[in-house]
Amino acid sequence: MVRQIERTRTWLRTRDPLEVVDVVLALLFAGFAIATVGSQDLVDGMREPNDFAIVLILIAAAPIAFRRRAPLLAVAISSAAIYWHVLVGFPDGLLPFTGLLLTYSVAATGTLRRAIAGLAIVWAVIAALRLGNAPGFDGLAVGANLAFLSTAWGAGLAVRARRETLEATVREAEERANVERQRAGRMIAEERLRIAQELHDVVAHSMSVIAVQAGVGAHVVDHRPDQAKRALEAISGTARSTLGEMRRLLGVLRDDDGNRSHAPAPSLSNVVQLVDDVRAAGIPVSLHVVGEPDHLSAGVELSAYRIVQEALTNVIKHAGPLKEVTVRLTHTADDVSVEVIDDGRGAAARNQSSPGADGAETPGGGHGLLGMRERVDVWGGTLEVGPVHGGGYRVGATLPKAART
Repeated sequence: MVRQIERTRTWLRTRDPLEVVDVVLALLFAGFAIATVGSQDLVDGMREPNDFAIVLILIAAAPIAFRRRAPLLAVAISSAAIYWHVLVGFPDGLLPFTGLLLTYSVAATGTLRRAIAGLAIVWAVIAALRLGNAPGFDGLAVGANLAFLSTAWGAGLAVRARRETLEATVREAEERANVERQRAGRMIAEERLRIAQELHDVVAHSMSVIAVQAGVGAHVVDHRPDQAKRALEAISGTARSTLGEMRRLLGVLRDDDGNRSHAPAPSLSNVVQLVDDVRAAGIPVSLHVVGEPDHLSAGVELSAYRIVQEALTNVIKHAGPLKEVTVRLTHTADDVSVEVIDDGRGAAARNQSSPGADGAETPGGGHGLLGMRERVDVWGGTLEVGPVHGGGYRVGATLPKAART
C-alpha cells in the first residue's frame, strides 16, 4: 500500500495539473451519470440499467481525461458510447452532459477543422438516434439536444478565438519589447562609441600639447627659466582644460547627484581658444574665419570642432619642424567647411596611421582619422586628407547644415 501511494504521488508530480483536473472530472461525470441513470424513472421502451449500461457510461466519460490532448478522438469515443447506451434503451440521466463538455472542448482546444468535424459527429449521432427510434428521443428531444450541443460548441469557439487573440497580443507585445531592447542596445553602443571618440579627441590632443610643452621646458629650464615657466603654465592650463572636458564627458554618463550632465558641448566658437592653446604650445598656427556661423546644429558644430582638434593633434604629433599651420573655417548658406594645412614633414609620418582602403585603421595607426571619417559620415559630409604638393599635410572636411541621406 505504501509503495502504491508513493507511485501515485510520483505520477501526480510528473503530470500537468490540467490533466489531473480532467481525470478528476472524468471520475465525477462517470459517478453522477451512474447515479442518475440508476435512479431515473423508466418510460415506455426503456430498460433497467445493468452492468453493460455501467460499462457504456464509463466508456462515455473516460475520454474527458484526455479531452485537451485529443479532443476529436474524445468526442468520437464518447458519442459512440452514448449512442449505444440510448439506442439500447437505458435511461440517460446526466450522461448527455458528458457529450456537452466534450463538444465544447473540441471547439475550444482543437483546430477549426477538427471543431467542425466534432460538431458533425454529435449531429450525426442525434440524427441516427432519431432515425433508430431510440426510446424517449422524439422531435422535441432532438431539437433540444441540437440546441444545447450547438450552443456549447459556439461557446468553445468563442473561448478559442479569445485565447488566440490574447496569445497574438502577448506575442506582439514581446516582439515590441524585443525591438525596444535591441534599439536600446544600439543606442547604448552608439553612445559608447561617441564617448570613446570624445575621450580620444580630448585626451590625445591635450597629451600631445603637454608632451611638447614638457619637452620645451626640459630643454630650456637651465638656460631660459622664464620660457620654462611659460611652458609649465601652458601644461597647467591644458591639464585643467582637459580635466574639465573629462568631467563633462563623464557627466554624460552620470553626475554625482545621479542626474545627467547638461554642460554644453564644444562648438566652433571654442576653436579660437583651441588655436590659442596650440599656439601657446609653440606651434605657429593662425585662424581664418569666412562667413557667419548661422543655422548650425549643435551636432554639426561639435563634429567640426573635433575635426579641427584632431587635425591639430596630428600636427603636434607628426608634422615635425614647420613654419606655419593654417586653420580655416568657411561658412556658406548650405555647408560649413574646416581646413587645417601645415607645411611640415607630416605626409610620410601620417601615412603610417591613416585608414586603409576599406576605412579601417592600418596596423600601428591610431583612431584619429577614422574618428574624423565617422563624424563626417554621420552628417553626410565629405573628408579629404593627404599630403600637400611641396611638403606638408592637409585635412579638409565639409559638413552640411542639414543632414544628407
